[in-house]
Amino acid sequence: MMNREDYERILLFLFLYISTLILAVSIRYGIKRNEEEEEKRKAAADASTAATEEAATTTEAEEKIYRVVIDPGHGGNDTGAFFQTEEGRIHEKTVNFKIARFLKRELKQYDNIEVIMTRTEDVFLYPDERARFAIKKNADLFVSLHNNTLVGAGGYASGFSVVVPLGNYKKEIGKAAQRLGCNIALELSEVGLHNNGLLMRASSDYDYENGKPADYYALLRKLVKKDIPAVIIEHGFIDNEDDFYDFLCTKEQLQKLAEADARAIARYLQVSRTDTGEVLAPLSNYKVKICHIKRNGTAKRFRRTYYTSK
Repeated sequence: MMNREDYERILLFLFLYISTLILAVSIRYGIKRNEEEEEKRKAAADASTAATEEAATTTEAEEKIYRVVIDPGHGGNDTGAFFQTEEGRIHEKTVNFKIARFLKRELKQYDNIEVIMTRTEDVFLYPDERARFAIKKNADLFVSLHNNTLVGAGGYASGFSVVVPLGNYKKEIGKAAQRLGCNIALELSEVGLHNNGLLMRASSDYDYENGKPADYYALLRKLVKKDIPAVIIEHGFIDNEDDFYDFLCTKEQLQKLAEADARAIARYLQVSRTDTGEVLAPLSNYKVKICHIKRNGTAKRFRRTYYTSK
């Protein structure tokens, strides 16, 4: 029979055993709870990181910088067409370069555009050099600035035209350039120049890899192959007296042409003006005249409607 001391020892043992069990359970529960809390914190951190990365990706997409290569036509010993004044000849290369400098300045008034010039001085460049330059710079758009002459291919003698790819190769790139051309046509019309629309011309010598006639102009041909929408703007006829004195003669006139070109590019890219935040409404349902010069030299004229800016 247990005495009192034995009974107290058993109770003490049971107390210590039960306390140890309770402590062990508490510790295990606490560890598990801590692990659950850690998992929750980790999940929250991962979600936050993912949200931050997604936001950064969205911001990056929204903040895409468009590289626009501006190409002042001719240069150096290639003077282009000219207008004869009493003081001497006004060469096309000089007019093109002045418009290009104004255009660069105007485009800097818009967000998300980086402007790159193929030439910044009076030097001669082959078309291949101009195309390679744009390719090397990863251009998003290529805009070559020119003025026309009375021996032009389109059969007209005044006003502007925008030379664009045929769309025979890499059709989407051709369409993109054509839509840019429509934006330019819209803006230059507002300046008052006669609108001759878009000019497409097929090469008599070259075919694309798909067997279809290539574009006549080497610049367009080479840049289409590299997925760069490219256009050539013929702002007016430099040897037409009315075009010259009304649109190509003074600094103010050339600046107006550059402003029109800049608005067209900004509208096409849907970028905002830095000072006002304005984004021009995208071009919609725009019907444009088209002159398509076939490889045999005959011209087909028609109209086409473009619905979107990009």
